[in-house]
Amino acid sequence: MFAWLVPVAHAITDCKPGEGTEGIDLGNCLRLSNDAAIKDVYSEPAFLVNLIVRNLFVVGGVILFLMIFLAGYKFVAQGKKGMEEAKNIAKSALIGLILMFSAYWIVQIIQLLTGVDVGL
Repeated sequence: MFAWLVPVAHAITDCKPGEGTEGIDLGNCLRLSNDAAIKDVYSEPAFLVNLIVRNLFVVGGVILFLMIFLAGYKFVAQGKKGMEEAKNIAKSALIGLILMFSAYWIVQIIQLLTGVDVGL
């Protein structure tokens, strides 16, 4: 469904668990759809985590929009009963927005205080 968000990885067949003394080098064994090794594209795990987190913020924004749209629809279409449901949905959407906003700014403040580049 969201295949365009993160490149698809697949394992190559010559990487077998239990062979060798050091185990499997997953960064070399797992390949992207263009047959590039994951370790060549993503030099450190933080890059991949940042890619996933950025995409989760986008998905969260779309869900937030849909919740507000649903609350508006219930408010208009269902009368008194719909007003209460719309109020609860809007309240939940607002709490979600505040949590997403807070999480983003907490990470930014930590980045500012520590000097570590989080990449968001």
